[in-house]
Amino acid sequence: MAGFPSPELDEQARRLVEDFYVGNFVLFARNFGSLERVCAMCSDLSRLVWERTGLAPIISADQEGGVVCRLTEGAALFPGQMAIAAAGADASAAGKNCAETLRAVGVNTDLAPVLDVNREAMNPIIGARAFADTPEAVEKYGLELLSGLKSGGVLAAVKHFPGHGDVKADSHLGIPRCDMSAEEFDRINLAPFRAAFSHGADALMTCHVAFDCLDAGRPATLSHRIMTGLLRGKLGFEGVAMTDCLEMGAVAETCGVGEGAVQAVEAGCDILCFSHTYEAVSAAAQALYAAVDSGRIPLARIDEACGRVKEKYGLTEPANISAERARAVLHDPARLELNRELSRRSVTLLRGSVEKLEHAKRPAFFAPASLALTGNEDADRRPIYFSRMAQERFGGVSAVLPLNELDEASRAAINSRDYDLAVLGLYNARFREGQIKALRLLEEQDRPLIVVLLGAPYDAQLVRRADAVAAAYEYTPLSVASALDALETGSFRGRLPVKVAKEPPVC
Repeated sequence: MAGFPSPELDEQARRLVEDFYVGNFVLFARNFGSLERVCAMCSDLSRLVWERTGLAPIISADQEGGVVCRLTEGAALFPGQMAIAAAGADASAAGKNCAETLRAVGVNTDLAPVLDVNREAMNPIIGARAFADTPEAVEKYGLELLSGLKSGGVLAAVKHFPGHGDVKADSHLGIPRCDMSAEEFDRINLAPFRAAFSHGADALMTCHVAFDCLDAGRPATLSHRIMTGLLRGKLGFEGVAMTDCLEMGAVAETCGVGEGAVQAVEAGCDILCFSHTYEAVSAAAQALYAAVDSGRIPLARIDEACGRVKEKYGLTEPANISAERARAVLHDPARLELNRELSRRSVTLLRGSVEKLEHAKRPAFFAPASLALTGNEDADRRPIYFSRMAQERFGGVSAVLPLNELDEASRAAINSRDYDLAVLGLYNARFREGQIKALRLLEEQDRPLIVVLLGAPYDAQLVRRADAVAAAYEYTPLSVASALDALETGSFRGRLPVKVAKEPPVC
């Protein structure tokens, strides 16, 4: 399952199919141009693969909700998983809506829901992508979203098996290590996956985390003990096992992409994912050819994987996608309102009151732009600006802060006497020292301060002095509009779905 860089069927995509019979694709924000181009691209991909292989491709995307929405036009953009849990809503309607928007443009597989139980505040890769920090809540909302996705007609791949929620490292950069006990692992990590398997999950995506209680030092993706012994043997999963991207540092910077591909197949994975380059697919293909030729990988293992993927899902005809129908689905007023209402219900007042904003004569709004923080987000996406959107709504002044280090212009704006109340938007500031410095400067001012958390709510631990702290859980046009609505009306309907410690995290 490969990626390519363009919003159309480009030379890289063609070469992947022609040179290596690549039969499946994964799309990112870079691939989603205008609706007409998206529909044409998916139709072209489907026909190209079908003509080359006799089977239609899996065309997938990480459409989790929130900041991890690759398709963001109209009703395709819906709240993320922690926001859904904060809203306390039945997630099945959101899942069905998501599935139908994806199918309308030609995407037949959603790499979701996320079933990780996020128990670590300093987890840089999951955070608000998880529903909650308890297996019970993750199971409840995860099964609802899974049911909705399936009823909407997409193949849903639950992830990141067997759990990415209790680590402090980013697998895009190296191998995170989880030292939880075997009892904790079974009770916390496995519980949502076990429930999803019993409720008909068709596929899963692995994680590149090493578990001390299972196979210390080896990421789950490459572990036969986990991907065959645990998954197929103990848990009895018969669906498709997809790897997370094998170009991530946990694999590429350790054993290398080619050897990683071979080890993943040996471990029991059925689909190998490469998000970016032709060269990575080429290295994997050559290594797999050599491994089969030498007898290291029996051909029966390849046949087993192919049988799971293609025969089960009936990908026998190329897709024919209508841009006109897609537009009607994505811009259906009822779908748009479903997402807006779900988002409004999620915004949570963690402490204090926003009443003073109503009486401010000249408020000031400070926040960084919505830039990508980790490898799971799309650097291709156009940034949005909480501070500017707030100024347009409430008047006053605004400043866009740097994401990382605080600059002199930002210091001057914060220290200005030209405002009587400050609203600060924080975007996963526990990983960004510059945002913490901006918070400290505003806390020292003798003016009211409201803090809005535009990422995971764990940033609340950083706040020492504020008249109000509110959580929006994510940084999207949808969530910003909902946060501004809540600030204006004073209506906060969300409930915090994770525990937030009173003391600041160790950064």
